[in-house]
Amino acid sequence: MMGTRSLGVFTTIAVSLFAFAHSSPAHASRKTVRPNAAEACSPCAAAARKYGRALKKSAKTISTTPCHPKDYLDPKVALRYKTAMRQMRREGIKPKVTSLWRSSDHQAELHKCSTSARCRREHPGLYFALPPGNSLHEAGFAVDISGVAAGPRGKKRLTSQGHRIVSIMRKNGFNWRYKLADPAHFEADPKEHGYRNARQAILHTQTTCTVKLAKLNRVATQTQQKKTAGRVSVNPTAKTQLSAGRPLTKAPRHSVKARA
Repeated sequence: MMGTRSLGVFTTIAVSLFAFAHSSPAHASRKTVRPNAAEACSPCAAAARKYGRALKKSAKTISTTPCHPKDYLDPKVALRYKTAMRQMRREGIKPKVTSLWRSSDHQAELHKCSTSARCRREHPGLYFALPPGNSLHEAGFAVDISGVAAGPRGKKRLTSQGHRIVSIMRKNGFNWRYKLADPAHFEADPKEHGYRNARQAILHTQTTCTVKLAKLNRVATQTQQKKTAGRVSVNPTAKTQLSAGRPLTKAPRHSVKARA
């Protein structure tokens, strides 16, 4: 009888030890496989903790916001472009600029239209547009100015005003690259302004969004100010003393005298 009980107890202990030996590594492996969210994306977690819902709320409107304003050019050529515009106005020319910076999505739409005879007929001012990722308009290095040439497509000729516009733009570093094949188009060379090639300039301008960054910074600043204002509270007496230029004074302590 005692031998049977001892055997039963021994069997129970052995089974328990076997189950524990197999369950513990599995449990430990499950723990090690799970990634820590903070470690996986510490900048994201930091931004979420810092600005919270405000950035999430503005994300929908910011995602649909254009990367740059319509009159944007790369800062390295913007000054020379403005100089050219001033020179034209001094000579009595009123330049009509029809296109500056374009998003790659907009460039794709223009390229698609330029390859369709029907779409070109509906937009007579549109010439062949390069595929997205190839146009210097996407880099902020190109300008389109109307009134440079006159005549039907294929038989264009420079106007007297066009001669002066081409001359002024060339003096300020903008090449009349396609001539009468696309008379409105002028462009600067990104390689002369620190970029390895046109594609690098396009990638930089399409990803460094001045409008979106400005909005995000404004939202972040406002959120930070609200948090700071919520943490700092000054009592009315202190406010009055500060506004009057007097140092803060502690409230007098009243002592209770023991009655004799």
